[in-house]
Amino acid sequence: MSLSILNPSTATAQESRGASRLIRGFIYAGLAMALLFGFFVARFFLWAQCFELRAFISRSASMCPAVCSDERVLAGMDAFHRRDPQRGEVILFERDEDPTKFIKRVIGVAGDTVARGPSNTILVNNKPLTLSPVCGEHNKYLGLAAWGPAFETIKVPEGSLFVIGDNLDNSYDSRHFGVVPLDKVRGKALLIYFSPNASRIGCRIN
Repeated sequence: MSLSILNPSTATAQESRGASRLIRGFIYAGLAMALLFGFFVARFFLWAQCFELRAFISRSASMCPAVCSDERVLAGMDAFHRRDPQRGEVILFERDEDPTKFIKRVIGVAGDTVARGPSNTILVNNKPLTLSPVCGEHNKYLGLAAWGPAFETIKVPEGSLFVIGDNLDNSYDSRHFGVVPLDKVRGKALLIYFSPNASRIGCRIN
């Protein structure tokens, strides 16, 4: 009595090997994408130096062109847990007992002298204020008005910041309400993650 052993056909074996290769290809591609994603996430956190992230919507044009109306901003709420804000950084802060977050740029830290210069300019330690270049297409300045808001020359006291909106002719800031106490600072604006203008999406806020 003989026993017959049935072997799979050659075609079936080839199909099985092809399916295995395809599955391995998907696995390797998935691993590569995961590693790439992890690389970019790590780079982002190294750049941001923040881990407590929150999203906000800008409802005004006072910080335009750095942050304009209806743009979505990602902020690091723990950016200043171990250090104070520096000149040029864009911060989120509160005023009085109002939980609303305001966004402005720091131009004066403790010990700095901020004064009104000629033709609606601002002087910081006797040097004209200059703002960082802006990413993407934006509404350029049409030129400052000849006379901006009047404010008294101030030497920024300890534990305080002097802040302005980049849209100098349309910003309610330290020129009007005075300095911002450090204990009212809530975070740092990092980047624009959505904008009605596609060229601005992903722009870092400098």
